[in-house]
Amino acid sequence: MRSRFSDWRINTVAVLSFVAVCAIFLRIVHVQIITHEDIDEDAQKQWLTRVTCTARRGSIFDRNGLPLAVTHKTFVLGVTPRDLPDDDDELEVLSDAASTTGSSVHRLLKRKDTYIRLARKVPLSYQQEEKLSSMSGVRLDPYPERINPFHCMTPSLLGSVGSDGSGTGGIELSFSDLLRGADGWKILSRDAKGGLYRRADAPGRKPENGHDLYLTIDSRIQAIVDFELEQAVSRYGAASGAAVVVDPWTGEIYALAEKEGKKAGKVKNVAGLYSTSCIFEPGSTFKLITSAYLLERGDVDPYDVFYCEEGEADFWFGTFKDDHEFGWLTYKEIFKKSSNICTIKAVMNTDREDFYSFLLRFGFGSRTGINLPAESAGALRKPEDWSGRSLPSIAIGQEIGVTVLQMAMAYCAVANGGNLLVPRIAHEVRDPEGKLVREFSPVRVRRVISPGTAKKLREFCRGVVVDGTGIKAAVEGIETAGKTGTAQVADGSGYLPNTWIASFVGFVPADEPRFVCMVVLNEPSYAWHYGGSSSAVVFSEIVEGINLTSDLLAPEVLEGIVDSTRLRRDMIAVPSFFRLRCAEAVQLASDCDLNIVFHSDEGEVYSQIPGPGTLVKKGESVSLSFISGGDRKKSGVAVPDLRGLSIRQARRMLIESGLRSRIAGSGTVLRQDPAPGRKVSRGSIVSIRCGMSRKREDGGLALAGRAAK
Repeated sequence: MRSRFSDWRINTVAVLSFVAVCAIFLRIVHVQIITHEDIDEDAQKQWLTRVTCTARRGSIFDRNGLPLAVTHKTFVLGVTPRDLPDDDDELEVLSDAASTTGSSVHRLLKRKDTYIRLARKVPLSYQQEEKLSSMSGVRLDPYPERINPFHCMTPSLLGSVGSDGSGTGGIELSFSDLLRGADGWKILSRDAKGGLYRRADAPGRKPENGHDLYLTIDSRIQAIVDFELEQAVSRYGAASGAAVVVDPWTGEIYALAEKEGKKAGKVKNVAGLYSTSCIFEPGSTFKLITSAYLLERGDVDPYDVFYCEEGEADFWFGTFKDDHEFGWLTYKEIFKKSSNICTIKAVMNTDREDFYSFLLRFGFGSRTGINLPAESAGALRKPEDWSGRSLPSIAIGQEIGVTVLQMAMAYCAVANGGNLLVPRIAHEVRDPEGKLVREFSPVRVRRVISPGTAKKLREFCRGVVVDGTGIKAAVEGIETAGKTGTAQVADGSGYLPNTWIASFVGFVPADEPRFVCMVVLNEPSYAWHYGGSSSAVVFSEIVEGINLTSDLLAPEVLEGIVDSTRLRRDMIAVPSFFRLRCAEAVQLASDCDLNIVFHSDEGEVYSQIPGPGTLVKKGESVSLSFISGGDRKKSGVAVPDLRGLSIRQARRMLIESGLRSRIAGSGTVLRQDPAPGRKVSRGSIVSIRCGMSRKREDGGLALAGRAAK
């Protein structure tokens, strides 16, 4: 007979068993049904990892295919020591990528840091990237490095790229949607040891690389403008300077340069471009617009005579002065001599509403429409806000705010016969395979003056250079035309004492303009504060440089050579090798009867000398530089032979080699340091001493020996 104690134990076990079974059942229900999705998601996170495959940002090229901004794919390499595998082969891969020793990596295994950054801007081959991505304890963060091979480009024009891969200013921001591309992704699985691998059936998406952007910028012209402006800012003691070269028939910008001087000027630049974002009173360059209005309406004739009051005149709205004392002048002479008094006399009886409307039609008071961020519309008040002095003041370039680009486009309208155009910085967009995606065509805003009026104004501007205020803008062998400008700097409440803006804007040639160039110098030294004594000189030097190194002014020059057929048969235009790998470059050179010279054959072509489009003899050598898994900064470059070259040619060759220059003297290069052929790091300074041309030891002129190059 069972005891009551035995029954109690049996019942207790039965109850506990029932409770246990119920608990297990409820737990199963909770895990498998209620929280199944959450647990599955946590599990997925533990053994599956989503890795982003960064798309390559598109490159920016000039109109000739020379690279202005390219992306070099690099990474930030970091580790978590406690998760690093104690495997010699894997640690050797890690030490090679970080450019450190194996013993250093082994010491990391003993540290207790949660994360250590080993190296920044690490270039990796595809095999290294795949291997490191699969190692436990290793973290690779994309760090695309944006490289600007030619340092003559204004940084605020090109812009920059942020850590998230988006543009943060300039062209990089305006065209970011086209350049950026779309990132891809892939799913990696984690094994029992923590290592990562990719299953064959794992989902993923390949990255779509960004499109390449081709600008209207001509790097040859850009290098000239950049160099001459830099020299001028230093020579004239200016706080800053800006220069722009535009095609008056298409609105294409060939060059846009801005430079800061050593002295702290009162005219401060903003985050954007000075040429498009900052406004200034133009001074006498604005008299072209006033003259266009008077001639178009028939209010004046070029040979109408006005009395200039011997340099000072009292009007009911105030006293105005000229820089020189003049008597009787025709209106054409008034423009050449830049008389404020007679310009005011010619315009003072006009209707202010009509004059205001004319200025609006010329584009003042509104944005030009260029595809760059933070463009200013300028400052043009409505007539109801004008004082009695406003009409004559605006007529001579005061009480109105303009940008450099607005004035340049206004002169383009005169140069092309009367049509106002939208300035363009982009030429076309191509996909990574080179297929045309989009082309930017010229955009005509409206006709602002008749062809007859435009022709008269071009004659006016020619006279300014022949025997007017802009005689220093003349270039031997080329007819130039333009207008000088000198204006005091306004601070909102008045004019700053002894603070000036000197400018010159003109077109070349005078009869059939091929380009318009505007030069502005902020706060030059008083001795150079007139536009005719400083900015006009810079204009002349830019035109001379373009004439010497570009075919912009004489594109048919070869057609005029009697023996041009033989010349063209023996010569060839250098193709673009950019972004080709070594085998592709060798094949292209072979097809073109050219030789190539290079020191490393890994990666893609980053630089070439001579540049694309240069005429050379068949069989000549083209020097190529490749960029790949090695550290770019550690790779050297051979200093080119500059002896016998002009300053502009020497500087251009140094730019193409990734080197900087320090120049002393004038004329042709006599000596250089470092010597030709010496290996130096990119960005190094080459000092060149210039003087009168002399013959080389080989018996020929150095310049003649390089004519084909």
